[in-house]
Amino acid sequence: MSLSKKHLLVALLSVVCLSSGAAVQADQFFDFTTPVVTGASQAAGVWYTDRYAPGNFTSPVSFGGDDRLLQSISDADGASSRPGAFSSSFYNTQGRKYDLEAATIKMSIDLYVPAPWQSAGRRMAGFWGTAVDGANAVSAYPILEFTTDGTPRFRGFEGDGSWIDLGLPTGFAYDAWQTLTIEKLGTGEFKYSVGDVTASTALMGPASVEIDNVILQGHNTQNGVNYNIYWDNLSTSVVPEPASVALAGCAALGLVAVRRRQRNA
Repeated sequence: MSLSKKHLLVALLSVVCLSSGAAVQADQFFDFTTPVVTGASQAAGVWYTDRYAPGNFTSPVSFGGDDRLLQSISDADGASSRPGAFSSSFYNTQGRKYDLEAATIKMSIDLYVPAPWQSAGRRMAGFWGTAVDGANAVSAYPILEFTTDGTPRFRGFEGDGSWIDLGLPTGFAYDAWQTLTIEKLGTGEFKYSVGDVTASTALMGPASVEIDNVILQGHNTQNGVNYNIYWDNLSTSVVPEPASVALAGCAALGLVAVRRRQRNA
């Protein structure tokens, strides 16, 4: 049985890091080559419903020559078709949430942006998180998303209900992968990055100490729409332990290589 280049790279990296003694087990990486576990309620290792469950949330799904996570928005889940308790526009935002390891300070993911989104009405693919303070109380909602609501662009949530427009990175192309990154800064604020465009929040924090979970969102409508969102290579970084600081780049180098290859798929 042959392995894809992505599988071989991840396996090789594991051997190198383990043999070097690097303590990288606290970081998390999801290449979506195995099935995700979904559920309605919060549980360890489960992608559980946030607001309203999307029509589909499945891995591994073959797309562009590799295994991906497929999130689908379905017209069967439009506001006019949902149960009365979920008929408000709030539940047009449909996704799943996953609880991260403690002390996560940075997370990134690859998103495929298809060309038809330019002219198909509102499309949204959201990379969200919930940040907490030292008492484990919710302190901020870092959000980075691609949207066609108005001019197609990436934007980040400011924290007061407003958004920071990042626009599109240099060399942006449709039918290609883009890497979205959210990082908690030392001040407790957040930095959003896509390619060479970055922006930092001015209002969120400084109480936030970590990102508690990741949420992948799509957006439906009153009458309902159908579209697919493809995700890959979700990675998180934690505050490094003193013994692992010198070798913390071991896994990171491999993950960057994987993401770069996937963006060209």
